[in-house]
Amino acid sequence: MLLLFMQPFEEFYNCNNPNLVNTDLIHVCCPWDEQDFYTAHTGVVYLRPKRKKDNFIKAYYRRKYWDAKQKSQG
Repeated sequence: MLLLFMQPFEEFYNCNNPNLVNTDLIHVCCPWDEQDFYTAHTGVVYLRPKRKKDNFIKAYYRRKYWDAKQKSQG
């Protein structure tokens, strides 16, 4: 019962914080995978700005990620 209660919070956290940690967990809304990320020449891993395979929710959180990056830089 506790797992069913915690699943929405896990999904919300996973969508807001895209990463490749715990990729063995099943995520319904935002299943991030290796093709969603790229490594910059500095060695930092970033989420790709766009991807055609995104569902509506994943595309929303991808835009949110890049909006936050642009606000923090300037």
